[in-house]
Amino acid sequence: MTKISSHTAQINPTLASPAPVQQSATIQASNIQTPIITVDWQKIEATADQLYEDEPLTTDIFFLLSESESTAGSAADFYAKEFNVSIEEAQRRLILQGISAPLIEAVALELGEAIAGIYYDNNNPNEYSVNFITLKTVQAEPLKYVYQFKHKDYQYYSFPIYIKPSSDATQPQILALQEKASPEIFRRYPDTQLIGYSPASNTINVSIYTKTPDEAERKRIEAELTELVGHPVKVEFISGRITTM
Repeated sequence: MTKISSHTAQINPTLASPAPVQQSATIQASNIQTPIITVDWQKIEATADQLYEDEPLTTDIFFLLSESESTAGSAADFYAKEFNVSIEEAQRRLILQGISAPLIEAVALELGEAIAGIYYDNNNPNEYSVNFITLKTVQAEPLKYVYQFKHKDYQYYSFPIYIKPSSDATQPQILALQEKASPEIFRRYPDTQLIGYSPASNTINVSIYTKTPDEAERKRIEAELTELVGHPVKVEFISGRITTM
């Protein structure tokens, strides 16, 4: 299993790569008329059930993680320490990761291009869930749905799904804005180390190296770059260089 090193693990749907455009003026998202989407949880469950029926789950993940993955240095051991949960809870979460792809696909088929981001929420010690950041035009009642797995070896496993309709742009639009603005961000702030999209906060995150961090300056840059990009930007100052760019 892949080690997870952040509090939210992003899941990227397949996206078309936007062509970079050199432009320093404020960039706005495409004005695409997106119809209101009403989430049908029963349809999602039926689709997920069918996907699992088409490609039945194996017991490999279950036995691997429940029997041999509690040793020091294992994925479960790393997860438990990283997110302050028990080994048993870490094993449970890693099993859910391993069997959740068809479920996530079922939700993605329902939401289509209205998705801005998908991520596992690792940071909540009381509940492990998969979260969908969507356009504000998505309507889900309720916003939380719990999927119960049907496979005999996983019938005691369930996975909470959250719909969070909080974005003004889809993920392709956001990544296009990021791609477009990146050359100008690097020109204005040559000590920029990383630029990336965070689905959990629905922001474009910019990490800038500085020896003298100043909160007022950070906020000023954050506001400047939010206006430049046309989407909320979160700026952090870091004390070490990550890249030589």
